[in-house]
Amino acid sequence: MQEKRISVRTDLLGLEAQVSLDGEEWIQIIAKDISDGGLAFTAEENFPTGAQLYLKGSVSDFAHFADISCNVKVMFCGTTPEGEPLYGIKFLDLDRGKRTTLSIFIERMVTRYPRLLMD
Repeated sequence: MQEKRISVRTDLLGLEAQVSLDGEEWIQIIAKDISDGGLAFTAEENFPTGAQLYLKGSVSDFAHFADISCNVKVMFCGTTPEGEPLYGIKFLDLDRGKRTTLSIFIERMVTRYPRLLMD
């Protein structure tokens, strides 16, 4: 049986993140949800499915902090209910320790703020 990934909405999180195609020009993103496997975001820039990007950022609940900088791949492109471009990215090389830290952080946030849990 496959374990269900816990994803949380980011409206109560301090999530700062940027993506880059070349490691030089950085584009600010607005995260919509995050799990230990990836995140969904909106941005002013267009990214095709399959694009490889670099993500640098951090997530915080103002007491704890987790770095989420790594290579990522755009897995889907869609739109939000408001019509904004929506992208789903998969973390490609987030090391095991950082992935565990992020997983614990997300569980802690769900325990503290259950309304963050995605359906």
